[in-house]
Amino acid sequence: MGESQNIDFFSTALRNELLIKFGKNAAYSIGNFSGSQDRKFADFFAGTCSSCILIEFKEFSSEISDEQKKPLREKLCQELSIDTALLSRSSHFIAYRSPKNSMQIQLAPYVDVVCPLFSIGIPPLARIQTNQHTDFIDDFLSGTKGTAYDNFLRYVGHLNTTAGGIANGSAVPFKSILYSRNVQGKVIGTIFDSLGELRKLLNLSP
Repeated sequence: MGESQNIDFFSTALRNELLIKFGKNAAYSIGNFSGSQDRKFADFFAGTCSSCILIEFKEFSSEISDEQKKPLREKLCQELSIDTALLSRSSHFIAYRSPKNSMQIQLAPYVDVVCPLFSIGIPPLARIQTNQHTDFIDDFLSGTKGTAYDNFLRYVGHLNTTAGGIANGSAVPFKSILYSRNVQGKVIGTIFDSLGELRKLLNLSP
């Protein structure tokens, strides 16, 4: 089926839980990245008003070793410090499907899973903590998974510097979509080009 089906399933499950938890007043942002955004950041971004995450998807865990082929990920791991590992651990995850008939996605901190492939040890890495997607989404929507906006800006800036760009996370090109409802109650998607633009959108009245 491919990793795209994992992304679609996780995104559908997340949207459903957002609707259950926050109802029609929910405003959230999602980005399915490709091209340079995929290489710099990850496959998938999700954000609420309180928490943000990046997720790299694989179809199965056996494909995690493919991350060794990415120069930017090697640089991220080789330059990892205690501080950047902590920041990454709360911001950046890797996900893969369990080999079962029903869709179950497992998620874990990206650096703790991938950086051992580049001979990085503990510390700065930590013991791998894995969650099933249902628990992960619950934790994300309650604010115990993911990271606050300001820390997420720092991490996006850090990932951008590994690609030779600027460290100002609010100005880094980061195109995604903010979902909300208009006055008629219809779902609308507002495109933003950076996290600085996202903050301005979130500060507007619904």
